[in-house]
Amino acid sequence: MAGANAQLVLRAIDEMVEYYQNDDITLARELRWMGIILRRATIVPAEEKRMIEERLSMYDDLMEKDPKMRKIRAESEARGETRTLRMTILLLVKGRFPALVEQAQQRVKRTTSVDELKQLFEQLASASDEAAVRSLLL
Repeated sequence: MAGANAQLVLRAIDEMVEYYQNDDITLARELRWMGIILRRATIVPAEEKRMIEERLSMYDDLMEKDPKMRKIRAESEARGETRTLRMTILLLVKGRFPALVEQAQQRVKRTTSVDELKQLFEQLASASDEAAVRSLLL
């Protein structure tokens, strides 16, 4: 990015739009990479970065349609949901049956399906005693 300024980068964006006019997915990917590089660059002044980011944001819809971006987002959401469910289950067990926390940790670690974790949470939440919880965790 040495020597880059808003005028140069904005012209590059215009040229990319022209070049990839019939290939929205490739354009979206290239603009995404440009945004990543721009955000990491320290040589471009903040005000110029803001102007460039504003221009790049005009193409956010293209990026939303990019199959790779959709896949990355879906995987990220699934990981987040899995992490949240695991933590919720552990907090539930810790609050109600602290002696079973270690077993709960082992169980949630080996359970990767969001649906299985949801089902486990529901079962644990309605379990009436430690024996019932222990059997669910085995």
